[in-house]
Amino acid sequence: MKGKPVVDPVYMTATYKFDRSDDLIDVVQNRSGYIYSRWDNPSVKAVETELAGLEGYASAVGFGSGMAAITTAIMAHVKAGDRIVSTQEIYGGTYELLHDTLPAYHVDTAMINCGDLERLLAEIDKGLTLLYLETPTNPLLRVVDVKTLADAAHAKGAVVLLDSTFASPVNQHPVDLGVDVVIHSATKYLGGHHDVTAGFVCCNEPYFKKIWNLRKVLGGVMDPMSAFMTLRGMRTLELRILKHNENAMQIARFLETPDKVTSVHYPGLASHPDHAIARKQMSGFGGMLSFEINGDFDQTKRFMDQLGIIKLATSLGGVTSLANQPITNTHVALSPENRAKAGVSESLVRLSVGIEDVEDLIGDLYQALKAV
Repeated sequence: MKGKPVVDPVYMTATYKFDRSDDLIDVVQNRSGYIYSRWDNPSVKAVETELAGLEGYASAVGFGSGMAAITTAIMAHVKAGDRIVSTQEIYGGTYELLHDTLPAYHVDTAMINCGDLERLLAEIDKGLTLLYLETPTNPLLRVVDVKTLADAAHAKGAVVLLDSTFASPVNQHPVDLGVDVVIHSATKYLGGHHDVTAGFVCCNEPYFKKIWNLRKVLGGVMDPMSAFMTLRGMRTLELRILKHNENAMQIARFLETPDKVTSVHYPGLASHPDHAIARKQMSGFGGMLSFEINGDFDQTKRFMDQLGIIKLATSLGGVTSLANQPITNTHVALSPENRAKAGVSESLVRLSVGIEDVEDLIGDLYQALKAV
């Protein structure tokens, strides 16, 4: 064939054939090719290579979901008796892993308010195996001083992991901040169209080998079609992120004005407590924001039910705007006490700003606020 396809094909195969036993043995011993798609697949490898290049790491590992990426990356670097330091304000699924699951395996986690830099540094100084960060955080969009914390953790010999999903590779470059392993839920901005469930880690050696080996054992591999669709989404990533950034900033400014909104959480606003840090370590402020309705749980539900263009749904990072109440889904597993520690109130709304016409989105928010 003289011509080559512009778009990489989807390799929908679970296994691979060989002409000679020595070739199969070489692949098993040296990973010089493909033998079984739980190990590697050409479609998955293509999107892994693309993302690793975007993030500035040597390698990436694809997973069947963002949580598969998080659990495998963490478990590849801890054992019984180890200690993790993390922040209180993290994704609900990650919180469950650190707070509920890992203690059963004798791995303890100190979870500190992300705004208390001195206390975080003090916990790191006590000794740790792994520092786990998320920035911007879900759902209050707090921005963590990654470089300061990573330097302190490395001084103690720890590995630094960062969930950079909310920022995307366009708005944040963790490799420049001292991060060893960066994690993405590709279900969000990388895929970008609410039609993929996938995740990634990006890293260099020796972290890559540990994570790849554990993925092979645990089996949370990305499937070829998800890889193909994620790679397709990534082709427009920068264009989409720039529009997400622009729309979210305009909406955040609008939400600061109505008396039916008591506070807006968006790192691009000068009123945000971490605005200075965000300006230092981010090139854009992202498409995520949250805000507090001036009302109780039922009044906030009434607001949600009035939305039209903005869809009532979980997840985020796609071209369609989505809104939810974290207390009802993303953080429902947290106890009321732990939700309070994380700042998740009954009147908090999380908004994933899409790429629709921003005036239409503002109009939708305006009419829904009138119902409060």
